[in-house]
Amino acid sequence: MPWWSWIVIWVALLALTALFILFLGFRVFRGAMSTLREFEGAADRLQVNSGRTMTDNDDKDGHGDAGESAFLPAVFSTPEAVRTANALGRTGRVGRRRATRVRLRAERNQPQLLRDMPHL
Repeated sequence: MPWWSWIVIWVALLALTALFILFLGFRVFRGAMSTLREFEGAADRLQVNSGRTMTDNDDKDGHGDAGESAFLPAVFSTPEAVRTANALGRTGRVGRRRATRVRLRAERNQPQLLRDMPHL
């Protein structure tokens, strides 16, 4: 093999390496731009929700308008409101579990637990 063929091989390898690096750089740039667009959309959604409190536009059943989301990040709420929401959620979950337990025990003809009986 003549000496100049090695030069051609190395030039071709370097050119292909440069093209591959450019291709990877282009893909990384497109991915970064896509991520930035998603961040902007998320920031816009947070900005829209930050001005709304849980009591604004709520019905008697606690749901907001049909077009608006009832989600309010806890970061924008007061600690008391978060504690109240957590306590209400916990009470609801405990009640649903108790009702399920009572229903299943009744279906299986098992004795009910005293702690599941309603307090008079």
